Order: sequence, then C-alpha cells, then structure tokens
Amino acid sequence: MTVLIVDDEEDYKLVLRSILMTKEWDVVLARHGEEAMEKLKSFKIDLIISDIYMPVMDGLKFHRTVRATPGLEKMPFLFISGYDDAYTAGAAKDPRREGFYRKGAPIEQLMKWVEWLSTPENKRGKLRPDGVTVSPAGDSGS
Repeated sequence: MTVLIVDDEEDYKLVLRSILMTKEWDVVLARHGEEAMEKLKSFKIDLIISDIYMPVMDGLKFHRTVRATPGLEKMPFLFISGYDDAYTAGAAKDPRREGFYRKGAPIEQLMKWVEWLSTPENKRGKLRPDGVTVSPAGDSGS
C-alpha cells in the first residue's frame, strides 16, 4: 500500500512516515495540496492523509480537487489537524468526508482510520473508527 501524506509541518510528516513504514507501507510526502496533485500524477496512491491548514492549497480545496479528478473520486482520504476551530470542526463533521484524526491523539486511532480506509468500501464495517455509523450508500449518519 502507498500512502500520500500532505502536511506543511515537516517534522510531523516525518513522524507519520516512520509510523506507517513500520507496517511496510510506502509513503510519499507533499507540503501542500498543489504539490500533492503532482504526486498523484506520478505515483499509484492508495490512501491520502492530509492536513487541513496548509499554504498554496489547503486540505479542503485539495479534497475537492481530488474528488473532481477522474479516477480519484473514491480515493480514501483522511483529514488530520491540530486545530480546534469552527473551520476544522466543519470539515471533520461533514458527511462527505471519510475521516478525521486530531494530531496528538493516540496513534492507535490513526492506525484504525488507516486500516478502515484502506479496506475496500464493500468490506468495511458499518461503524467508522470515530463511532459514526455508515449507511449502505456510504454516507455517514449520526
């Protein structure tokens, strides 16, 4: 499996890369959404983990761009953020978003998200790692 990590915090990206590489996964790094779009053209990516606040192209615009790109409409996508504001909360709770991990939370939570998102949609459990129930159409419910 190849994971694309998109974050402007270099140290955080390197920590995540080290953790994911312990599972023998390949990891590609990008500093912002625009750079990540270029990486998506060059690598076969299986999962995206993206920060929300970044320069050039933030995570929400990057997510919209990925979803509008033919062949990437169903790319598993996990948002991460250390912020606790209305913008971040809106992104985290939006039912069109597959998942959200708060930076600093136990790494086991991140790994649960990665494992859940890397499982084919038709084989995922009905309960996401954050406890939200997923409807048969793939939309989140409360």
